[in-house]
Amino acid sequence: MIKSKRNLLTSSAVAIALGSTSAWVPALAQESSVGVLEEITVTARKREENLQDLGTSISALSSADLQRRFDLDLQTFANAAPNLVINDLQQGPGSPAAISIRGIGTTDVEKNFDPTAGVVVDGVFIGVNSGAMLKALDLEGVEILRGPQGTLFGRNSIAGVINVTRGRPSHDGWGGAVRAGAGNYGDTQLDGYINVAVSDKFAFRLGGAVREHDGWFRNVTLGKDVGASEYMAVSPSFSFRPTDNLEIYYRFDKTEQDQDANTVSNMAQADQAWCFFYGQCAQGVSTPQSGDRYKVLQNGDDPYQSYFDSELHLLNVSWQVSDTMSVDYVMGDFSTDEKVYQDWDGTALTLYHTDRPAVWNQTSHELRLTSTGDRLSYTVGAYLWESDYRIDLSSYIGFGDLLFGLPFGTVLNVLQTVAQTTESEAFFFEGDYKFNDSWTLTLGGRYTSDEKTSGLIDPIMPELAQKGSLDNPFRESWSEFTPKVSLRYRISEDAMVYGLYSRGFRAGGFNGRPGTYEAAAIAYDPEFVDNYEFGWKSEWLDGRLRLNGSVFMMKYDDKQEEQSVPTSQGTGQQTLVVNASSAEINGLEIDFSAVISESFTLNGNLGILDAKYDKLIDPITQTDLSNLDLRRAPPVTATLSPTLSYEAMGGNLTLQADLRYTGEQELTFLNSPQSQVEAHTTLDASVNYSFGSTMVSLWGLNLTDEDVWSQAYDVGTSVDFAGLWTYAAARPPRMYGLRITHNF
Repeated sequence: MIKSKRNLLTSSAVAIALGSTSAWVPALAQESSVGVLEEITVTARKREENLQDLGTSISALSSADLQRRFDLDLQTFANAAPNLVINDLQQGPGSPAAISIRGIGTTDVEKNFDPTAGVVVDGVFIGVNSGAMLKALDLEGVEILRGPQGTLFGRNSIAGVINVTRGRPSHDGWGGAVRAGAGNYGDTQLDGYINVAVSDKFAFRLGGAVREHDGWFRNVTLGKDVGASEYMAVSPSFSFRPTDNLEIYYRFDKTEQDQDANTVSNMAQADQAWCFFYGQCAQGVSTPQSGDRYKVLQNGDDPYQSYFDSELHLLNVSWQVSDTMSVDYVMGDFSTDEKVYQDWDGTALTLYHTDRPAVWNQTSHELRLTSTGDRLSYTVGAYLWESDYRIDLSSYIGFGDLLFGLPFGTVLNVLQTVAQTTESEAFFFEGDYKFNDSWTLTLGGRYTSDEKTSGLIDPIMPELAQKGSLDNPFRESWSEFTPKVSLRYRISEDAMVYGLYSRGFRAGGFNGRPGTYEAAAIAYDPEFVDNYEFGWKSEWLDGRLRLNGSVFMMKYDDKQEEQSVPTSQGTGQQTLVVNASSAEINGLEIDFSAVISESFTLNGNLGILDAKYDKLIDPITQTDLSNLDLRRAPPVTATLSPTLSYEAMGGNLTLQADLRYTGEQELTFLNSPQSQVEAHTTLDASVNYSFGSTMVSLWGLNLTDEDVWSQAYDVGTSVDFAGLWTYAAARPPRMYGLRITHNF
C-alpha cells in the first residue's frame, strides 16, 4: 500500500506513480517542478507500518508497479530486490519454484523438501515448491523480506519471505477491469475481475483468467515444438461487514494447468555413464547433446502430457476491538493434484523416465492479537498446521544392462509409493517498545513443535512391511525456539539506523526418494540460520532521494544437503538428505530511488554476497568438500530501472526498463562444470500509453535473449563416481507482446 507522505498536491493535481523494481516507488507531483517520493506502507509484520520505520531488509512492489512490469509469474520478480534468485525448476507440472535469498534456497521438486523461502498468499503460507510459482494475476502488492523470518512466519522461512497480497472486494461501488494480450510463441491471455458492492455491508468480487502459449523448445526427435501450456483460473470472493469493526473475508481459488512435460537437455560428459556406455554425450561442457539449449531429444509423444490442478480456500476474520487493538483469524486450505510422465535422460533412448501422480493438502489456522500504543506495540498469536502428501512413483529404467546384466533395451518398471504427513503447532510474539522518540527496542520469539511421518510401499524393500509401511510409518518430532532482537535509532525525521539479530530454522524430515531401508528410516534434522545485521533507512534532498541498505553476516548450521547418489538396488540411484555442512554468508544490500526531474526517475538495487562453506562432508565418502560453492548464490546482483513519463497526445506515456546483472553461480551440489550458470545481463522493458480508463502496453522480457541454465542436476554422482548423467534446463528465451487493459 502506498500513501502520500507530503501534502504537496492540490485537489486538481494529478499524481503519476512511476515504475519501480525495488521497494521504493517514486511519484511525480505535476504542479511541482520536481516531485517527491511517496510513503510506502507494508504489512511485513502483519500490521500496517511505514517501510522507513522498519528495522529489517525489505523490498516492495505496489499494484501500479505490477501493472507496468508485465510479470508472468514469480520468476521475473527476481530483479525486484538484491541477492534474490528465482527460477522455474522445470521438474514436473505446476512450475516448481527455486527461490534463493542471500544464497539460501532449495533445488528439488519432491514435497518432502520444505522450502527455505516462504511464499505467503494473503496470509497463507504455501508449504511446497510446486504451487509457489504464483501466476502474476490479480496482485495488489508484493513484499520481499530478506533474512530469517522465524518469529512471525515460522519454520521454512530461513532465507526470507515473499509476501503477496491480491485484490479484495471493495465496498465503494461496482467496477472492474479486463485485460487482453498476445505475444510471441502463440501467447494469448485474457483476465479480469468484476466488483459489486451489494450494500455497505456486503461486497463480492469475481476474477478469472485464461492463458495459453506454445512451447519455445524444438523436439528434434519428434520433429515438433514442445512445451505448450494452457492455464485457467477462477476466483470468487466476498467481504461481509456485519458491524463497522468486524469483517469476514472469504476467497476461493481454483486453477487448472495442462502442459507438455517439462523438457531437459542431456549434458553427460565422457566420464558419465550415458556418454561412456551409450554414446549419448553432450557436444561440450556448455553445449547439450542436441547442440542447442532450446532443442531437445526426448522420445515421448502423447504420454508426456501433464496437469497441475489446485484449490485454495481462504477465510480471514478481522475484529477491530478498539482503536488500538485488533484480533485476526486466518484459515487456509490448499490442495494440489498433479500428474506427469517425464523423460529425465534427455536422450532419444528410454534410459530413465518417470510417471509421477501426486496429491498434496495443507490446512493452517492462525489466531493473533495486535495492539498498537504510543510506547508499546505487539503481536501475539498461535498457529496450527497439518499437511499430507502422497506420490505413486513409477520409474522406467532402461539401463538395466548396467545394473543387472539385462539385454540392452530392456525397460524395468520400478514402483514406489511414499506418503508423508506433518503436524505443527506454534506460539509467537513480537513487540516494539519506544524508550523515546529516538530509540525503539524489538523483542520477538516463536516456539514450534513439529511431528512428521513417512510411510512407503516399495517391493524392493520387503523389510518395510514391519516398520515404515503406510499403516505403520516412521515417525519423528522436533521442537525449536527462534528469537529476534532489534534496536532502532532514529537520527532524524529522514534517517534511521538499526541492529538486528534473528534466527530461523528449516524443519527436519524424511527422504522422499529412498533407495535403501536406512535412507527411508533415518530422519534428517532441522537446519538453522543466525542472522546478524546492521542497516539504515534514509531520505535526502527534501524527499527526492531514498537510500536504504544493510550489511549482514549469517551463520548456517546443520545445513541439509540433498544429493543423488548411486545404490545397488531399486532405480540404481536415490536422493539422500543429510545434515552435512555448515556455512557462513556475508553480504551488502543497497536500494535507492531518485526523482531526477519532473518526468524522469531512477531506481536500483545492488547485492554483494560472499557465501562459503565452513564445513562440508560428502555423505557417501566422508570427503571434505568445503571448497565447493553454495548453489544459487551469485556474488553480485544489480538492477537499474530508469522510468520516463510525460503527457502525450492527450494521455500519458511511460517508458520503463529493468536492466539486471547476475553473477556466475552453481546449480549442482558438486559444482559440475556442465551445469554452471555464467554471469549474464537481462533486459525487461515496457512502453505504456494511458488515456482515460484504458492502457495500451508493449512489453518485452529477457530482451537480451540470455539462454543460461535455470536448473540442473547431477544424477547418481559422488566424489569418486562421475555418475549416470547431468541434465539441465534453460531459462525462457526472449518474449514480447501487446496488452490492452481497460478499467470500468
